[in-house]
Amino acid sequence: MMIVSIVIGLVALAVAVVAVAMKEYIIAAAMLIVAGWQVVNFLKWKKCL
Repeated sequence: MMIVSIVIGLVALAVAVVAVAMKEYIIAAAMLIVAGWQVVNFLKWKKCL
């Protein structure tokens, strides 16, 4: 689960960067929210160990 969370976060950041380059700011904002959410999920998962 940890690896999946990290991969989703990194992919979301990559999509956000591409979206900013294409001036698609709504998509970029959404992907940054997803990346942030994955950080929170990762930290919650790590606490449960």
